[in-house]
Amino acid sequence: MIGTIVVIATAAGCAADPPAGVVGLTVTGCSTGEAHGSGIVVAPGLVLTAAHVVKGADEIDITDGAHSTTASVVAFDPDMDLAYVRLDDDLPGSTIELGNCVVERGERGVAYVFRDGHVVELPVVLRRPVRIKTEDIYIEGDTNRPGFELDADIVAGDSGGPILVDGNVIGVLWARSSKYEHRAYAIDPVAAGGLVREQLRAGAIDDSIDLARCT
Repeated sequence: MIGTIVVIATAAGCAADPPAGVVGLTVTGCSTGEAHGSGIVVAPGLVLTAAHVVKGADEIDITDGAHSTTASVVAFDPDMDLAYVRLDDDLPGSTIELGNCVVERGERGVAYVFRDGHVVELPVVLRRPVRIKTEDIYIEGDTNRPGFELDADIVAGDSGGPILVDGNVIGVLWARSSKYEHRAYAIDPVAAGGLVREQLRAGAIDDSIDLARCT
């Protein structure tokens, strides 16, 4: 996901635990090829990821490296770039809770991403909490996402991977900087998750959101 990013620093702790529940997503639907992303099981059968990973999905395949299943989108916010998918069959790995803690500048954490069939651990430095002024996932309207500016080496396919601090998920990877090397951005899934939480509570996604849309 590449877009214009303007960050506004905000005032802001919470080292990482094993990557139980980290999964890889393979998505077909928006192109002749496949889209890849990462995610985290935050409740039984429920995976948090980035919305742009699953936009326009006809089929979503989920794997933890040893087991696989399919999934469907059950919550989706194109402005905040967050989504939840429901697994058709539970995976045996444990869940990781979302964090709701104050994160200090310079604090160290770990990003977990799914690459080439297995989980990869990436060291992360949280440079600062920020308000990320960017565009929605369709690049047609401005939005302002609460999140974090990071020192992290991420690549295409890492979007949706969780940032963990003290064993809690405090961020969801969504973009790397096109200007600075080793710089990345993550969404705060608690502060930015109001709409997707409401969709989960209601058991439905508003008709104004077109899950089949690709652009």
